[in-house]
Amino acid sequence: MFDLFWKTLSDLKEPAILWRLFIPFVAAIILVSLMGYGLFGVFMFSDFVTQNPLITQMSEFKAEAEQTIGAVPFVGAALLWILGVVVAVIAGVLGVLLGSYLILLFAMIITGFMTDSLVKAVHDKHYPHTDYQGHGTMSGMLWKMLKFGLLLLLLFLVTIPMLFIPLINIVWFWLLGFLFFRFSLVLDVGQVILPEQMFNEVKGLSNWTPTLTLGGFFMLSLLPILSLFAPVFAVIALSHYYFDILSTMPKRSDEESSVNV
Repeated sequence: MFDLFWKTLSDLKEPAILWRLFIPFVAAIILVSLMGYGLFGVFMFSDFVTQNPLITQMSEFKAEAEQTIGAVPFVGAALLWILGVVVAVIAGVLGVLLGSYLILLFAMIITGFMTDSLVKAVHDKHYPHTDYQGHGTMSGMLWKMLKFGLLLLLLFLVTIPMLFIPLINIVWFWLLGFLFFRFSLVLDVGQVILPEQMFNEVKGLSNWTPTLTLGGFFMLSLLPILSLFAPVFAVIALSHYYFDILSTMPKRSDEESSVNV
C-alpha cells in the first residue's frame, strides 16, 4: 500500500501527468459552480420544496415537538438546545459530505475521459516493455456502474434512519461513497489494462492493497479542494498495481492475449 502511495506521489513531478492532474480541478470547479450548487439552490427554493405537503407536515410536527418539549419545566429549554446542537451538527456534517461527494463525482466523470491517457503516461514512463490489451466496452462499463450506483442508492434509502445516529451516520455515508468510488475506478482502469480473467481475480474488495490505497485517496473527498485530485491519484495508483501484475506474469498475459485474438 505504501509503495503505491509513493509511486503515485512520485509521478506527480512528470509533466505528462502533472498537466492532466489539473484538468479535473478546473473543469469540476466550473461545472459544480454552474450546474451543481446553482441547481441545488434553485431546487431548495422552488415551489416543489417549499409547498410540498410532506415538508409542510414535517415543519408543523417540528414546531409542535418544540412547544411540547419547551413546556417541560426546568429541563425543556436545555433539551431544545441540545437537540438543536445535535441536529445542526448532523446537518452540517452531512452537508459537507454531500457537497464533497458532488465535487468528487464531477471529478470522477472528467477523469474517466482521461483514463486511457493517464494509463498510457504511466506505462510509457515505468513499464514500456509490458504489453497490455484490456477488455470490455465503454457501454458495458457504464451499465455496470449504473447498476451498482442504483444498488447503493437503494441501500441508502433503506438505511436512512441510520443518518440520525451520530457518528454511525458519518461512517455509513462515507462507506457508501467509498464503495462506489472504488468500484468505478477499479472497473475503469482494470478494463483498460487487464485481460478479463485476470481482472476478475484481482478486482475483489478483499484485495487489500488496492482497497486500502483507494481508501486513503478517498479520504481526500472530505477536503473539498483535494477531492478534485483524488480520482487522478487513484487512476495512477491502480495503473501501477495492474502493470506490476502484468510485468510479473508475462507468460500468462501472452497466452490470454493469444486466446482473445
